[in-house]
Amino acid sequence: MIVEKQLLPNPALKPAYDKAVWLYVYRDFSSSADDSAAERICLRLGMTSYPQTLLIDPSTLARLGDTGRTVETFLPAVNAVHVKKSASLECVKAVAAADERAKALQSAPSPAAALKALDDADIVVRYIALGILAEKDPGKLVARAGELLAVPHDPFRYEVCRVLAKAGDVKAAPALESLLRDAPDSLNPNVVRIEAARALAGAGSADSIQALRPFAASGDYRNGLTLASIDAISAIAARDKLAKPRAREALLEAYPEPAQEESERTMCVALAKQVHAALGDLTGKKVKFPERYDEAARAKLIEQW
Repeated sequence: MIVEKQLLPNPALKPAYDKAVWLYVYRDFSSSADDSAAERICLRLGMTSYPQTLLIDPSTLARLGDTGRTVETFLPAVNAVHVKKSASLECVKAVAAADERAKALQSAPSPAAALKALDDADIVVRYIALGILAEKDPGKLVARAGELLAVPHDPFRYEVCRVLAKAGDVKAAPALESLLRDAPDSLNPNVVRIEAARALAGAGSADSIQALRPFAASGDYRNGLTLASIDAISAIAARDKLAKPRAREALLEAYPEPAQEESERTMCVALAKQVHAALGDLTGKKVKFPERYDEAARAKLIEQW
């Protein structure tokens, strides 16, 4: 359903029209002043996908709920939320002040200013500081990996993971492994885990394979986390010889159970071939992939490696 044209103008939503103050936020990704203002709103609310219709407490900006994208879910979500009326403008003033700090940092992006802003009370200011340090002094972020990955804000964590992946410093591995296992306080834990797995491809150690192993062996060919974990295990083994025995064991487990439904076999075989290629790269051996991937073929492949 198209939110702007089909959901919001639907007559069935009229009972909700006077129950909220409506704010429409549109991004065109042009980096114009208006787009930057919209981006700051989206970041402040922790949005990672579009479109969304969120219910927000105006006095704190806390997320109270999500209406979904159907008439059937919208009204119950609105009716379930209650906020206290307040004449205070403290939240408005705080956001306006934070926006000014954010714009000032963007106009003069020095590492020293960014390092200080990394401890700002506002998540948008911290996010901008993170981007500046990622470009100009990423080592400062590696040193604080555990602290930064614990920030309960998905877009911020995604960026930290990408910085750590690029930096390739194994000192960040324990913090990434913890995020991969638990994904605490996340609105989208699967994507947080995918970003952590990708970061471990660049910054993981041999010990990281144990954290990646259950996700690689999930057999879930619909989930990008499975392939990200397999790729990370392969990448770690490629640069650390001591990791190869563990990587081999983990990859053997990663051969998925053959799909029973014909409609799913293509995806299942594609995942099996990714595992097969990774084992070939790891061992230097050449093992022919079977014409038909079934349980007998799977067992034989595992024996051959």
